[in-house]
Amino acid sequence: MIGWVRNIVIILVLLTAVYIALSTVSRIRQRQKLKLNYKDKNVTEPQDEYITKGMAKYERSLKPKLFVLVYVFPLAVLLLLGYLAQYS
Repeated sequence: MIGWVRNIVIILVLLTAVYIALSTVSRIRQRQKLKLNYKDKNVTEPQDEYITKGMAKYERSLKPKLFVLVYVFPLAVLLLLGYLAQYS
């Protein structure tokens, strides 16, 4: 029993590291896209405001919410495998 708990904790720590890495890389890429769009479009508002508004819009979008699947999908697969191993 202790081995299972230890393994689950290790898996959750690894999934958290993957989640943080994915979300950080995604935010950096979005910020770079906003900077390039600002230069290309010649927007009248200051660059800081443009990027702040763009990042706020990005936070409300679907992409950051999909990163939660980093937790859901592997844990669902583990539960399914555990169920199948128990009752097969």
